[in-house]
Amino acid sequence: MKEVLIIHVKINEIQDVKGHRLTACMIPFGGTAQGPYFQGKVLPHGVDTQKIYPGEKPLLSARYFLEGKDFQGNDCRIFVENNGQEGADGVLATRPFLVTDSPALAWLETAELSGTVEPEEGGVRIQIFAEEDSQESPLIPGRISYTAERVLIAKGDKQICGRLYLPKTEKPCPAVIASHGYNGSHQDFSMECAFFASHGIAALAFDFCGGSVTSASSGATTEMSVLTEKSDLEDVLEAVRRIRGVDPDSVFLLGASQGGMVSALTAAAHPEQVKGMILYYPAFCIPDDWKKTYPSEEELPDQREFWNMELGKIYFQDVRDLDPYEQIGRFEKKVLILHGDADDVVPVEYSKRAEACYPQAKLEILPGEGHGFCPAESRKAAKKILEFITAGQS
Repeated sequence: MKEVLIIHVKINEIQDVKGHRLTACMIPFGGTAQGPYFQGKVLPHGVDTQKIYPGEKPLLSARYFLEGKDFQGNDCRIFVENNGQEGADGVLATRPFLVTDSPALAWLETAELSGTVEPEEGGVRIQIFAEEDSQESPLIPGRISYTAERVLIAKGDKQICGRLYLPKTEKPCPAVIASHGYNGSHQDFSMECAFFASHGIAALAFDFCGGSVTSASSGATTEMSVLTEKSDLEDVLEAVRRIRGVDPDSVFLLGASQGGMVSALTAAAHPEQVKGMILYYPAFCIPDDWKKTYPSEEELPDQREFWNMELGKIYFQDVRDLDPYEQIGRFEKKVLILHGDADDVVPVEYSKRAEACYPQAKLEILPGEGHGFCPAESRKAAKKILEFITAGQS
């Protein structure tokens, strides 16, 4: 369990009514709140309502707002609903429910929370904890503040649009570049990027040119291919290594699906610029899939729709003679591959073959996961990446 919030409640007055079956109380209060992620105060009109049945411990139900700043220094509010009852051991245990307008604290809304209430001078002390060790545990951010801002990277007459999460650290920090999959966007990695930045790792997620129907970067989807995306990532890699505050010798690539294969090809072409790599269900099957669909070059269409996106002939031409396994093994540094055994888009056998190509690769097969991880596995994967990058700094 990790302590996330302490609330020092100051009780103003107690109002009650003694009924025929029970006593009902309303206890208005104020106070202050503190913790590693939030500092603030209890707003007026916070109240605890209690039902007290004869011979039983009180049932409490408190509702109130906190107002202050999150650990990034941003103004925010937190609504707290806290229900509980004293147990046989004498401990007043609660089950808190939180709602907040802070993006950095959004994880509190889905976290498995518990609390305790203890008396102190003038009121009570409430402690709220988050579960860390279970499969459903949240992505608890680190204590490092960071900025998050839109960035544009020039690419000839085009622009690559992304979002940079940059920790406020004294020394240059490692960085990770996140590449989305087919018809995805930089927003697919927003949760992970914020998590990494709060632990001192710069993160840049970006949109490939023509990489999706919602891409904020330049270019049409009919101009996109695996190789044009590789060229995009090369430009992004060069730009990230020049960012002030980033250690240019400690840049990692993270890619999902098609973005995974693009990351692998880029790392193989520029091994001296990449410290390590993490691949989510990398789509090394793409060349095989399209060769089966169009056995001869004469059959390649000038344009076709696939999975809600219009593709041009270049997409099929660029993978026709591409064998990723002939290239990816040139990257001799550490690689972590995460792949579900229920993936019906990219069979896990493709990642098993990739693991054999790399001199230093570890494949983790996730039981029951498909092409895209469930929220719990996504959180676990982000934690594994943090461990992978942190270990790479030693």
